[in-house]
Order: sequence, then C-alpha cells, then structure tokens
Amino acid sequence: MNLIYIVVILLLTLSSCISSVRWGRVAQREHYIPGYVTKFYFRWVRLVPFNNLYFFFCLVLMFSSLWSPFPAIILAVITLFTPVGLNFQYRTTKVNMTQRLKRLNLTYYLLIIIVSFVSIYMDLGYFLAMLANLFSFYVYDQSLRITKGYEKNTSQKFIDDAEDELKNFQGPIVAITGSYSKTTTKNILSQILSQKNKTFVTPESFNNRLGIAKAINENLKRDDEIAIVEMGTYGFGEIREMCSWVRPHISVITGIAPVHLERMKTLENILDAKSEIIDLTGSVVINGDDELLLNQARLWTAQKMVIDCSTTSERAAVYVDYENGIHKVYIGGEFIGNINAPKILQLSISLSVGVMVSLEMDVKTYIEKIDALEKTNHRQTIIQGTMGQTIIDNSFNSNPVSCISSLEVLDEIETEGKKYLITPGMVELGSEQFSYNYEFAHIASEVIDEALIVGFTNKGPLMLAFEENKIPVKYFKNRDLAVSYLNSVVKDNDVVLFENDLPDHHP
Repeated sequence: MNLIYIVVILLLTLSSCISSVRWGRVAQREHYIPGYVTKFYFRWVRLVPFNNLYFFFCLVLMFSSLWSPFPAIILAVITLFTPVGLNFQYRTTKVNMTQRLKRLNLTYYLLIIIVSFVSIYMDLGYFLAMLANLFSFYVYDQSLRITKGYEKNTSQKFIDDAEDELKNFQGPIVAITGSYSKTTTKNILSQILSQKNKTFVTPESFNNRLGIAKAINENLKRDDEIAIVEMGTYGFGEIREMCSWVRPHISVITGIAPVHLERMKTLENILDAKSEIIDLTGSVVINGDDELLLNQARLWTAQKMVIDCSTTSERAAVYVDYENGIHKVYIGGEFIGNINAPKILQLSISLSVGVMVSLEMDVKTYIEKIDALEKTNHRQTIIQGTMGQTIIDNSFNSNPVSCISSLEVLDEIETEGKKYLITPGMVELGSEQFSYNYEFAHIASEVIDEALIVGFTNKGPLMLAFEENKIPVKYFKNRDLAVSYLNSVVKDNDVVLFENDLPDHHP
C-alpha cells in the first residue's frame, strides 16, 4: 500500500471521528437508544431536499474512488457538513458531556480506527475506511449496541444505593406517570403536601432510572416524611424495573395520549407500559376523564383501591370544578373547599387531592392554607414580552392534549390585537404525525390570526391546514428567524402562543 492510500485513510478516519460530535448529540437526545442515530440521519435526508442530492453524490464519490483516490478525499470533506441542517453546534440545549457519552465516543473512535487499521494491514486500500466514513452514523449506532450492556451494569451501583436509601425511608412513596401533566402534577402535589410535611420530590423531569436514583442518593433526607417520584418510559419494562426498587405505595396515572407513538406504535401499548406502575402499589389514582384508562382501571378494582379523579364528572371519587380562576374541590360528592389557581392546574389539583384521599389526609385543612399554586415553567406560562405583548409559553415538548389545551387558553384571552401561533408542530407521533398536526392546525385556525411554522418536520400538514382555512402563514427554517420576524410586526396588545420547541436534532 503506497503513501497516498495511507494519507487518504487517515483523512477519512479523522473525518469520521469528528462526526462523533454530531452523532453524540442525537444519541443523547434520544436517550442512547441504538438505531436512532441512523434513523435521524435518514430523516434529515428525506425531509431536507439538498440532503437527498448530497447522499446520492456521496455514493457516486464512493464508487468513483475505486479508480482514483481524489473522490475519497472529497467525500471525507463533504461528510463533515452533511446532512445539511444537523450541525455540530446545538440549537436549543447544550450537550451534556457525561462520562457515558465519553465512553460511547471512545468506543466509536476505536471502531473507526480498527476499520482503518484492517484496511492498511490487509492491504485493502481505503474502501473500508471510506465505507465507515459515509455510514459513520451506522457505526455510531453499533457503538451504542456494544456499550448498552456495560452502561446498564455500571449504573446498577447507583440503583442499589438508591434502593438502600429507600429501604430506610419510613414514609409513603408516591409514583407518578402518564403521557402528560406528570411534572405539573408532581409539583402541585409537592406544593400542597409541603405545607405540613417534609416532602422529597424528584427535580425537573428526572424521570428515568438513573435520574431518579441520582435524585434519591443526593437529596433524600432522613427526616423526609413523603416521597414523590416521577416516572417516564420509552418502552415496555422500564417502569416495572423502576418500581421494583422504588416500591411505591401509591401510583398516579395522569392520562394516556399519543405521545412517543413513534416508539410505542399504539395507544394500547402506551397504556400497557404506563400501567406497569400499579403492579406493586396498593392504591391507584387515575384521571377518570380518560376513557381508555378508566376502562383499564375497572380490571384493577378487585386488588387495588382505585380513586378516579375528574374535572367533568360529579360522580367521580374526586371532582374539581373550575370557574373564573377558582377550583371547587369535591370528595365523594361533598364540597371540601376552593383553590385559587390557573385553569391548566385543574387536572393536577384533582389528582393531588386523590393522592391525599389515598393517604387518608384531612384535605380540607391543606386546602385552607393554600394561597397560590405555581405553574411549571414552559407549561402554558403567561408572561409579558419585551414589546408589551402577552406570551403564552408552552414550549416544553407537546402532545395533542396539551396543544388543544393551549389553544383554549389563547382563545380565552380577550384582546383587540392579533393572535399569533409559533410552532414546529408535534413530533414522535409515528404514522399518525401528519394527521395529528393537520387536525391541530385546523383547530388553531379558529383561534389565531397568523401562524409561524418552524422547521421542515411538520411543514406539510400545518401549511396545508392553515392555507385551507385562509389563515396567513409563514415558514421559517428555525425558531430564531421566526422570533425575529415576530419582533418586527408584533404590537403591545397582541398575544403570542409558543407551542412546542423542536428538539435540535429534528429537521
């Protein structure tokens, strides 16, 4: 093998290693699930027109390099900048360079270097290195598969430590899951209980096994009286595994919605995955307005105490009625008291009261002491903008339920100005994504005066629905461009709804 071949191999190897910055971001955003780096690469190829041409051109270069080394050099350069749009720099939140990500990157580097070494050692030319370069996203996925078992075994020590901490904990443990309102319900319950009880609560959206374990190991105190743990899932068995060592006494399911349909495929699968939380609990608190969940709960009543909480039915065990900023709380049909809070908290208040009923607490004495309940940030938070406009911030990852709820909030605000919607639409909805976003845009058309669409991902269904309803609509490649346009036209009596914030690895 001559010198030119070795130089080309080294260039291809270096290019492949640099790509780890991009692939690591995707992997971390997708919770290190093997296969998703490749999936998102081809999503960018499919949705961004130029990327189709770039990928085809790279294939041509790869085969052309069988006769000349120069196409391989060009390929090494081009792959540094493709797919177009999925840049090295983050758009929304920074990549957290954890020890896990470092180990993953190291494994990827070793695989790339091994491929290059085999090419040199076996005198195969640079074709293998070029193949690894063009399909570096696939190599990164293989690194995820290689490290998956090790990472799970390594993290087990943290899980064991958390389990030991909980064994020494004497108070009741409340576990909360659902497709929406998990964090809000956790925060509302914590605010209510903290009036009289020392309460441990998992922070922010720390709802996977390591996040929960970290919170317990670092923040659970010996004198805490109640523990509240939020649990999320991206597949079957995850919640069951967490419950095996958290061992909650009371479980809460906020509702079932088409969230993560891309992974879970059906609502029934989502229901089954979320229902794993009840296995070890004696009491189950559910959203009684969710028909799918309510029907499933009827199967649990023989072994569990099921408390249905409703915002619509007076016959529910817990009923919370809302009118003019006041939540009226009923337990078993008996009026208990009023809570002043925004409408968005209605479901969370009802579920929190359901937990208190399960704990046999004097709900009335807690309610009497409540001055105000704080909403969770980026969940229909209403703020004043720098231009004097009213902003509804619902930019945390959205689902069909929260999207419609945000439109209701927007509709209720009376103004002589215009109502704007800035949104990339909803993601992770699988084959139903087009129809859900199309329906959302149709409903939004009854409320808004102008729509600003961000990103390629849902441009098609959103644009189609708004144009059909003759709503002025503009498209922007990213959120910054949309905000810049908005600042140029917005007036002090306008209202702006920020609905969802597209994750930075989505087109």
